[in-house]
This record gives sequence, structure tokens and C-alpha cells, in this order.
Amino acid sequence: MARRRLILTMPGSAVDAFEAFHNHEKRLLWDTLLSSAQVEGGGTHPYVGAITANIGRGWMRSLRMRTQFVSYRPPEIAAAASVPPSGLIEFWAASMRHRDIEAGQSELIYTFSIKLRPSLRIFDPLAAWVFERESRRRFAAMADYLRRIYPGEIAGG
Repeated sequence: MARRRLILTMPGSAVDAFEAFHNHEKRLLWDTLLSSAQVEGGGTHPYVGAITANIGRGWMRSLRMRTQFVSYRPPEIAAAASVPPSGLIEFWAASMRHRDIEAGQSELIYTFSIKLRPSLRIFDPLAAWVFERESRRRFAAMADYLRRIYPGEIAGG
């Protein structure tokens, strides 16, 4: 299993960053990794126990994964893990922690683990590298979105 941790500064409050990511309608306006994200049973936001269905975007469009939220405490933390089966991925889990660091900025700590099916396990480090790269692209797009929706309200905006 491979694990990565990203520490990023978001150009918005923890409340705004949490909402941009976890409101599934808003998220699809900017997310570079997903073309579809839905809370099974309806709604725009997950909750503890909620299962979401996610479909990749672009070259990752064939990636489909269902995740179940094990923690959800706006605007501080959310965590989810894959619900089997998930294609080539045997296990995936991630957590996001948000905290305000100064006016108009927040820190986002994103940690994920990924483990491929046994026959592909040798590629776990490559899968983690690809997922980290795509996650960095995704969070850069989220930062751009936050700058667009809150112009002048965000430090540096």
C-alpha cells in the first residue's frame, strides 16, 4: 500500500474550501479528476455513512469508485474509504483536514492511501504517484475556483 500526504494553502477560509469540495454540485464546476460525483440516495453533501458514486474525468474516465464516508465534520475534517469492488483498486482511503491560517487563507491537509489488486501490487508506488499528481492538479483547480467565486475577499485575490 502506498500513502501520500499533501499540505496546501487554499485561497479561502476553511468553510469555503470545505464547501467547494464537499458540495457535489459545486465540485463538478471545477474538479479536474471527476466527471460525476453523486451521493447515493440524493443530496449535495455527504455525511457519515453516506456512499458516493464517482466517475473519473478525461483519461481517467474509466475509473469508477464508490466511497463511504467514515468521518464528516464541516468545516474541519472529512474521510472516506472505497467500497469494494473498485476495479483495479483493492483499497483507497483519504482524509481532508481544513483549518484557517489567516484572513482569507486556509490549510488543507490531504492524506490518501491506495492499494491495487494483488496481481498489480508492484505498481502501487506508480498508482500513488499518478494519484498525487492528479490530486495536485485538482486542488490547483479548486484554488482557482475559490479565487473566482470570492474575488477581492481572499488574500492575494
